Amino acid sequence: MIAVSKPGTVIVEGNRRFPRSVDVALDRRRAEALRRADGRVLDLSDETARKVLASAIDGQTAPDWDWVISVAELIRFPDLTAALGAIDRLLAPGGRLLAVEPVIRPGTIRVLARAPWSATPWVRGFHVGRDLVAALRTTTLVSDDISRFTFRIAVAPLRHFVSVEARRVELKTEETK
Repeated sequence: MIAVSKPGTVIVEGNRRFPRSVDVALDRRRAEALRRADGRVLDLSDETARKVLASAIDGQTAPDWDWVISVAELIRFPDLTAALGAIDRLLAPGGRLLAVEPVIRPGTIRVLARAPWSATPWVRGFHVGRDLVAALRTTTLVSDDISRFTFRIAVAPLRHFVSVEARRVELKTEETK
């Protein structure tokens, strides 16, 4: 008899320790988001919350959340589109997502800039440099605010960040009108 286990979503765990200046700025953004959030909040900086998201990626259902906050936490999930799709399913109608993620601008320089940093403890194992805005378009989430910001540091994969705030909308079909 052959037993086949169901593949599950792999989460890169361990301490995410960015250079101090980056960590301080990201912690400030997270604290600001948590102050604004109301209702049921799924904060992906918590390991249990990341497991809730991994379960949703794998197709398990979970209760509706009013907010999902991810400040440099989606880099732990290998499939950004699947993670955002699961967040879309986890959010209640009108629920909000705040995601802040490192990005790398497209082009050849991106590849050259990221390669030497892949072995450093700041980036090793994490999935950085993905297009958060493009992946968001694969969901029913609607962007309310997109901003980009840059840190003055030498670590190229952690220099450019994007912050996206989006809300879940209910799509109306002809049958539900």
